[in-house]
Amino acid sequence: MKQQDTAIALAGPASFYTLETIERGGLPVSAPPVRHYANSYMLLFAAGGTGFIHIEGEAFDFGIGKCFLIHPDSMWSIELAAAYGDGAYYRLDFTIGAGHLGDQVTGGLLPHKNELVCTPFAKAMELVEQLYASRHDSGELRRFSRYVRFQELLLMLFSQNTEDTVANKKKASTEQQGLALSIQYIHEHYQDVLTVEGLSDMAGIERWKYARLFKGATGEGPLHYLNSIRIDQAKKWLLKGEDNLSEIALHTGFSNEYYFNRRFKQLVGISPGQYRRSHREQLRVVAPYLEDFIVALGMLPVAQYSHAKWGKQDYLALEQIPTFDEFSGDFSALSHYAPDFILLLDRYAQSQYTECRQISNTCVLSELSENWRTLLRTVADYFGRVGQAEQVIAEYEKKAKAARQTLRRSRQGETVAFLRISADSIYQYTDRGRGFAAAVLYGDLGLCPSPAVQLGPIPSKTVGSRMIKVTLEELALLSADHLFITFDKWHSQAEGEERRLLEQPEWRSLPAVQNSCVYEVDFLTWMNNGVISNSKKIDDILRALA
Repeated sequence: MKQQDTAIALAGPASFYTLETIERGGLPVSAPPVRHYANSYMLLFAAGGTGFIHIEGEAFDFGIGKCFLIHPDSMWSIELAAAYGDGAYYRLDFTIGAGHLGDQVTGGLLPHKNELVCTPFAKAMELVEQLYASRHDSGELRRFSRYVRFQELLLMLFSQNTEDTVANKKKASTEQQGLALSIQYIHEHYQDVLTVEGLSDMAGIERWKYARLFKGATGEGPLHYLNSIRIDQAKKWLLKGEDNLSEIALHTGFSNEYYFNRRFKQLVGISPGQYRRSHREQLRVVAPYLEDFIVALGMLPVAQYSHAKWGKQDYLALEQIPTFDEFSGDFSALSHYAPDFILLLDRYAQSQYTECRQISNTCVLSELSENWRTLLRTVADYFGRVGQAEQVIAEYEKKAKAARQTLRRSRQGETVAFLRISADSIYQYTDRGRGFAAAVLYGDLGLCPSPAVQLGPIPSKTVGSRMIKVTLEELALLSADHLFITFDKWHSQAEGEERRLLEQPEWRSLPAVQNSCVYEVDFLTWMNNGVISNSKKIDDILRALA
């Protein structure tokens, strides 16, 4: 007779750890150090800059690859070295609770030191950035996912920094010190001839192992990291005056102008000469469907996007700017506006890019529909307006936070959906892909998404998609309390054909329709992902729901 295993009661941890807040802080190198007081336990991950962090009077090196634990009631400040530019960090505040009712809160796994071993650092930063991206997520499942991700980060740190492991890490500690020394050397001697072999010898680490540890600490290989430092320095020289490119190349460590040009364009997206010209005032720019980013940075394009079916982006108030009909596909027409610079998204035919390059300096940008902030910073870098971009982003975050708090009070628990309706199809935007409107509705404002309506199994190609096609039969299942809609005229053969859905019984039966909670919004405003369009979306949402 087979013996049955005896059930064993599993003990949980003595303490549990809850992430309370997460923020990304910027540190202008020109600003004096500010002393901060820690009210709770805090993890600090260096994301940019080089200098020192002072914790309760003790100084530690601060720079990418560094992680610090700060205990409650501690004073801390960051002092940056002017030579290495602005700094940045992620700050995670967390609390400790007892694992069982009546138990004493111990936090026994917390290391008794401020500077933590954190390798591979790139993996830790990936977890931190995922936590930061999900900071506004609502819904029990998403909150649980965020909780689990934080535990994964803590497990990574605890396993490398508890007393049981410290004794086995003397060699690793020596390696980390050598690695940090070599990274600092790169920052100070980027203009010299540097090799991976020479850097690994300096660090006292075998060459094959050095490259792996370096990438784990910085997210980049040694030579790619070195070239990034050199390019950052070259940008400063390009903006200082009219030094010729060969002199700038030699000053920043490149062996010749050809190699400098090739690396610069590879990393920045445009040539050094284009970068210098793009930072001059009164630049004539054409940026079809990127006008939102141009206007947000205080510039005006010399021609603006228009579409035979969709019209132009009226929300930008560019009535005085002539239009360019993208729908025609004739990009040679841009020559009429004599642009100094053309910005294009990566969605056109190769022949159209060729036409533009024959007209003027042309840069092709990835369509980052899920990360407009990164795209805005990229555009700002081309035109020397990085500071203005950060100000615009900060103002948007402030507006979104205030709106989120207002909606939390007035619409707690109510569900929201967004539909794009044309003459031959209906699309529901989900909270999965976070593109266009969904990023504002469900991300920035934290509204509760109505479940996707789809009968039967969801096709694998639409899993995780930012929108799904919905049939009339499926539409009848839409239970959203509030419904935002926009009409796409692309497939309409007659005026108003896209609105035929409003006559269908499936439409009239929807709870949101019956309760007069349907809100029509402008198509191009909601089908754009620039900061101005997103701000307009917040205005529309507040008018409807606040």
